Amino acid sequence: MRRRKLNTLVYNEYPSATQSEKEVLQEMVFTYYYDRNDMDFDLAIAEIQEDLYFLEKSEEYERCLMLKDILERFE
Repeated sequence: MRRRKLNTLVYNEYPSATQSEKEVLQEMVFTYYYDRNDMDFDLAIAEIQEDLYFLEKSEEYERCLMLKDILERFE
């Protein structure tokens, strides 16, 4: 429950955050994916891309925005 509320706050507040706040939020989310994939950068990026695909299909655009921004940082 706590994690779900935190995730909702992070993603819902992202579009209106300042650039420095966005960078902090991006770091938090990327770290989550990176840790979840045993610190394998390629697997983390692949999972972000996969999640982005499914989020676009379910029209969760606030989440898409953050994941796209994360991917752009690593291009």
